[in-house]
Amino acid sequence: MTGAGDVEQSTSVNEFARGWAVLLAAFVGIGVNLASMAYYSSGIWVRPWQEEFGWTRAEIGAQQSVSVVVMMLLATFAGRLIDRYGLKLVTSISLLGYGVLLLGFTQMTGNLVTLYALSAAYAVFGVASTALAFTRAVNAFFVKYRGLALGISLTSSGIMAYLMPRFMTPFVAENGWRAGYVVMFFIVMASLPIVYLLIRDKPDDDGSADEAFAQAHSGLTLGAALRTIEFWKVAAIFLLVSIAVLGLIPAFIPLLQDAGMTASEAGGLAAILGVSVMVGRLLIGFLIDRVFAPRLTAVVFALVGVGCLSLAIGGLNYALVAAIALGFAVGAEVDLIGYYTARYFGLAHYGAIYGLQYSIFIMGAGISPILIGHIWDVTGNYDLGLMLAAALMVPVILVSLTLPKFRYK
Repeated sequence: MTGAGDVEQSTSVNEFARGWAVLLAAFVGIGVNLASMAYYSSGIWVRPWQEEFGWTRAEIGAQQSVSVVVMMLLATFAGRLIDRYGLKLVTSISLLGYGVLLLGFTQMTGNLVTLYALSAAYAVFGVASTALAFTRAVNAFFVKYRGLALGISLTSSGIMAYLMPRFMTPFVAENGWRAGYVVMFFIVMASLPIVYLLIRDKPDDDGSADEAFAQAHSGLTLGAALRTIEFWKVAAIFLLVSIAVLGLIPAFIPLLQDAGMTASEAGGLAAILGVSVMVGRLLIGFLIDRVFAPRLTAVVFALVGVGCLSLAIGGLNYALVAAIALGFAVGAEVDLIGYYTARYFGLAHYGAIYGLQYSIFIMGAGISPILIGHIWDVTGNYDLGLMLAAALMVPVILVSLTLPKFRYK
């Protein structure tokens, strides 16, 4: 006789046996993509570019905003391309174009137009190899352990959040910022064959798919999703999170250096932020398979608010608390957007729906770096930005607690 525990263990084994290759491809692709490796290295270039080109921090912060605006405009279109042509073709072309364009940054001579043009161009290519693509694959292969699988795949972003400041900061100090971009190019090129060979859109239809998989592969159209209150509540939550937090991540290293830390010390603390991203993604992925996700969302972002406020008021004494809190915020958002999209709207049109959710999310990421950079240019510090981030967590918590039960498994 087969007990409930045996069935649960069998489900776990079947899902991971069926999906390990896709999980590995997603892990690699998410780690090297534009929203991970390039994003977490962005703070490294701030001071070198200021010193070589004389750009202000607001002008440098606008680089992120340019790429974010392009991604915002193209994410839904990229999702539709993935829904139509499949992950293998679209993600491979995306990674190739994004990787080649990283080399273009090494040719900059101080013209801001060149910086913004390159930032726009690599976003055009890079948007289709962000979590938009890879969470679709993971959601298709995992149902019962979807949260854990998403957490595992997205942990690679946290690894990059650790590795880039920890090792790239002293590397750039020794070899120059252009050498850093060359290293990133080779990392992307090394990842490309892994993603191409292992990524798949869905499990083979061998007749063994269970009811949960059948339900998971149904879903609302984009138009139908837009007519639900859940779509707009989820969009509002993560728009506010991105405005609050995503401008602080690239500012974290210069924030610490401005307060008196050396580049090595600041890079070390930023690396702790990266560890927090990793731990946050795994822990949240594990918990959302067991705890009602909206309640978990409220708790996580309450902690983020406390961390930001502590750093603003207490300075470097609370830098470690802030690093952990910000890491958990970044560790949570993409996991939860993908999870909510699959559970509220299904997978039939996941690319288009997630694409629009992602567009709204990164709208805030376009606003945040300019806002945070302007705050520094005007006040000479980031305290007001930290206080704003803490204040924005209040509506995030309140809206999260109003989310209803899920529509799909």
